[in-house]
Amino acid sequence: MSVRLFHRGARLVFVARHRSPGDARWWAPSLRRHDWGSILLHPLVLLGLEPHLDDPESISCRLGRLVWTSGAYWTTIELHLNAGSTTKRKLVAAALLKAARYGRYRSGS
Repeated sequence: MSVRLFHRGARLVFVARHRSPGDARWWAPSLRRHDWGSILLHPLVLLGLEPHLDDPESISCRLGRLVWTSGAYWTTIELHLNAGSTTKRKLVAAALLKAARYGRYRSGS
């Protein structure tokens, strides 16, 4: 039996701060820039949350807003979901964290 500790192509994304369901800060170190808009927009569309890009570094949806700041070797992603039930905010935050780690780039999104 083999166990894979790291998935090929996965990004490192750490939860730097978690205050309440839907209010978190993630830190993603990397050697190259990622298209976070493309990565994070797709799961929001699948969840039916009507997302749209406000500018190149933020997304709004029915539950709240995601904002990211990219540096040379890192990205900080701020998650602010303040609408909806606590359970729904937890599930959406978990789906977005999984997408941030394992999601593929989507062209044309």
